[in-house]
Amino acid sequence: MSVVAIIATYNPELSRFKHVLNQASKQVNHVIIVDNGSKTKDILRKLCNETNNCHFVEIGFNSGVVHALRIGINYASRYGADWLLFLDDDTVLMSNAVGKALGLIGNLPRFVLDRVGAVLLSFASGDCSIGEVRYGVFSGTLIRADIAARVCCRDDFFLDQADHDMYSRIRELGYFTLSVNCRLVDHRLGTVRWSKILHKLINYEPPWRYYYIVRNSTILLIEGRMDFTIYRRQLIDWGIRILLVDGPWKLIKPLGLGVIHALLDELGYVEPRVFA
Repeated sequence: MSVVAIIATYNPELSRFKHVLNQASKQVNHVIIVDNGSKTKDILRKLCNETNNCHFVEIGFNSGVVHALRIGINYASRYGADWLLFLDDDTVLMSNAVGKALGLIGNLPRFVLDRVGAVLLSFASGDCSIGEVRYGVFSGTLIRADIAARVCCRDDFFLDQADHDMYSRIRELGYFTLSVNCRLVDHRLGTVRWSKILHKLINYEPPWRYYYIVRNSTILLIEGRMDFTIYRRQLIDWGIRILLVDGPWKLIKPLGLGVIHALLDELGYVEPRVFA
């Protein structure tokens, strides 16, 4: 089965991105880099040109990971791939991760295999068993190319929770969303900041990012695409992290605006400086 990897880039850490590109190019038929106006775009283009099966697509501004993936899907259609692999610019594939995942999926009964829409490559240790997963993240997702064109991606979300929406839509079409439960990717969630209250480093997303989490989660809750338990956990978990790092005043504005904009259906991009 042919696979095309789509990597959305925005000012990546170059030393790590070289590993991302190197591992991806070894495991798939083509790699498409869709750049959202990185300051180092010329270096990224050079790295791509030095890789045999790499193609560089320049958007020219920060359109968001959602729009970049959709551009990548359209570009990938010319190669007639069976599967697309979404990767962040800091997500490194483990050795033979794609081959292992497709091999395990290929051993499923035919009536199950025909209904597999997406496969999440895990970043946690496990026994490589295959199980159903209701929702996943973009990075490390193998998705059937024909399904990707139908469900990806929701531009007006710009960033967070568009992956949750995509998984929901795959399942609504009657396809399975599965996970290979062993370490197949090295993926970073959020950033790391020092909490003065806890006196230790914690995973953290800044207030401007929390705004998208709140707004887009609220929209999915209203549409019935997100369970309330997941909604509550998202808002509380990431909200507490802002409290521990920045204090209550940095939490109130993105939380309030996120809910209000969701109720008013005001979507799209919002300048980070609004929450500075």
